[in-house]
Amino acid sequence: MKSVHTLFTAFAFFAILPATAEEEKAPAKNQQAAESSAKSPAVKPVDGGAVEKKFIGKWAPDPKAMMNELQKGLGDDPAAAAALPLIEAMMQNMAVSVDKGAVTIHAMGEKQTATYTITKVDKAANKLTMQITDDEGEGEGSATIEEKKDGSKTLTLEKDGEKFILNSITDSEFEKRQNAAAQAPLFPGLE
Repeated sequence: MKSVHTLFTAFAFFAILPATAEEEKAPAKNQQAAESSAKSPAVKPVDGGAVEKKFIGKWAPDPKAMMNELQKGLGDDPAAAAALPLIEAMMQNMAVSVDKGAVTIHAMGEKQTATYTITKVDKAANKLTMQITDDEGEGEGSATIEEKKDGSKTLTLEKDGEKFILNSITDSEFEKRQNAAAQAPLFPGLE
């Protein structure tokens, strides 16, 4: 069950929260990073302008893109591969809301919020570079918006080389997912 937790944690918080697996593999490195970030000077915020306005909204995981990303990171671990159907089921009800300065993930009856400060804006690429603060501390990440011809958008959040790919959703779809995410999931054999 530990590998399922590690996989879900890594999946759900790729770009927002540090992956549990990395903490287990390199505690000394994370401790050094925490110490150096505590000593680093304050981040100088930048106005995200029009790019940040595109980032603010309601989002849901892109199932196909996220499964591709997960499979890349699994390697030959059969236990991790066995957890893919569970993770795919979790994605069906996951919802993400982005407000100015905060990203909140609703999944499996829990809500996790991280705050961000924009440090760089690339208007041509629709990309924000951010300092992210969450329960685990601070780290650098990015958000890139792709606007499609049909009016929909795809948001790619990146942190520590991991990607979390989201599609824009309507307010009603968000509410439906948020309500479903507030319920503890029922999985056959795990009730």
